[in-house]
Amino acid sequence: TPEHTALVIGFIFPFDRLLDMMRTVTNVTGDTAVATAVAKWEGELDEDVFRQKPLS
Repeated sequence: TPEHTALVIGFIFPFDRLLDMMRTVTNVTGDTAVATAVAKWEGELDEDVFRQKPLS
């Protein structure tokens, strides 16, 4: 029924953005870790730049 659909959407919708942000953080962190590991294994990682302190 439309009432049940509206209730389910109204309950899930506010939490979806938060869950999406958590999935995005996990995805970006995993991608960064894999890219760094592969660059290290391939000898393409400039460790001086990698360990450099941020400018700000």
